Amino acid sequence: MPGPVRLVIRFIVLAAASSAIAYGLLAWQHEGFTLVGVWLVDNDWRLHPVHFLIVGIGLVPPTMWDIFAMEMHAAKRRAEEERTGSPHDG
Repeated sequence: MPGPVRLVIRFIVLAAASSAIAYGLLAWQHEGFTLVGVWLVDNDWRLHPVHFLIVGIGLVPPTMWDIFAMEMHAAKRRAEEERTGSPHDG
């Protein structure tokens, strides 16, 4: 049963990453696309919307890769089970 749980976790990470991208873009637009405060030292150590944008963009590709890889592995396993005629546990 760890397969479906891992897939759900990957989809949650993907949703969080896309939400971070959306928030980063909208908040940055609200600030007028200024880069003042990107370095934490000149912004009283507060996060800038670009930080959310960077984290979201950084998380989307590996998460999508992992989802596709898990699906490909599951498809290979199903094909192997059909070919041999015996179910595979795990």
